[in-house]
Amino acid sequence: MRKLSFLGLLVVAPSLAQTFDVEQIDQLFRPRLRVDLHYQPESAFRDTTGFFSELDGSAAVTFPIHSRFDVSLGLDTNARSLGELVTNSVRIEASQLLGSFRFGARQVETGFDTVPTRQLYSASVGLMGMKLTKKKRVLFWSANVNVSEEDASLDGAVPRFNGTIGKMHVKGVRRTFFYGLGIAFSDKLTLPMPFIGGTAPLGGDWSFQYVLPAQLAVGFAPTKRTKFLSGISIDAFRSGAQWHADRANLNYGAVRAFLNVRYKAGDHFQVRADLGYAFTQTVRFSGTAVEPTRYPIVPGLSIGVGANVLFGAGIMERVIEEVVR
Repeated sequence: MRKLSFLGLLVVAPSLAQTFDVEQIDQLFRPRLRVDLHYQPESAFRDTTGFFSELDGSAAVTFPIHSRFDVSLGLDTNARSLGELVTNSVRIEASQLLGSFRFGARQVETGFDTVPTRQLYSASVGLMGMKLTKKKRVLFWSANVNVSEEDASLDGAVPRFNGTIGKMHVKGVRRTFFYGLGIAFSDKLTLPMPFIGGTAPLGGDWSFQYVLPAQLAVGFAPTKRTKFLSGISIDAFRSGAQWHADRANLNYGAVRAFLNVRYKAGDHFQVRADLGYAFTQTVRFSGTAVEPTRYPIVPGLSIGVGANVLFGAGIMERVIEEVVR
C-alpha cells in the first residue's frame, strides 16, 4: 500500500501543482506559451556507484477553442431581501474551453548501469474547461493524453491519461479555495488522488499558498511586477525506459524546498527563475523482475528558468474583475 501511495504522488501530485498555478490564479485559463528549462547537477547515489543528473526542457501552448461571457437581468421573485434580489437578478454566464499541446525532452544520467545517459521524450495533448455556476463558483475540469518514453523503448510506448475535476471559490485576487479529484491511468495503473488548495493573505504583501498533497508555500509581492514564492513541493516524473532486456518505467521522486521569483516584464511577457534543494530523492524502476530497482540519491541542488508569453485575456480574469472581486 505504501508503494501504491508513493506512485500515486509521483503520477498525480506534480500535475496538480502544474494545473493550479496558484500564485497566478487569474491566468489559470489564459492562452499562453510557456517555456521551462531545468537543470540538476550530479548527485551521488547512496547505495551504488555513479551519479544522477538531469537536464530537461519543455514548451507548452494553451489556446482558446470557445469562450462565453454574457450578463443579463431577470427579476428574482423568490428573493427574501433587497440584497438577495439585486444579487440574484443579475445573471452571468461565463465559460471557456481551451486546448493544449506540450512537448518535453529530458537527459538523465544514471551512471550505475550499462546506459549511463538516457534520452527521454514526452508529448501531450489536452483540453480544459471552466464554467461559472449560479452560486458564483468556478466549476473546472481537464483531460490529457500523453506519451513519455526513452528513445530506446519508443517501440513499446503506451499512452497515459490524466484528468481533474473540481470546484473553485474565488473571493478576489488574493483569496481562493478549490477542491476536487485528480485521476491518472498510467501503464496498467489507475490512481485517484483527491486534492484541496488555495491562497490566503497573511497581511501586507505576504500570502499563503497550497495545493495538497503537492505543495505548501509562502508568497511575497513587494511590487505589482515582482513576486517571490518559497516552500516545499513534490517534484517527480515517470517515463517508459529500457531496463536491461525489458521495458520498464523509470520513476523519479523528490521532496524539494524551493525559492522562486517571477517578474512581469509587460502585459504579455513574464520571466521566472527558481532554486531548489531536494533533501530526499529516489530513482525507481518498476515493471521489471531485475532487482534491486530502487536507488536513493543524496540531497542536491537544482536550478530552473522559464518564461510565459501571454496571448490575451481569459474568462477567468473577467470573472475575478467583474463578478467576484
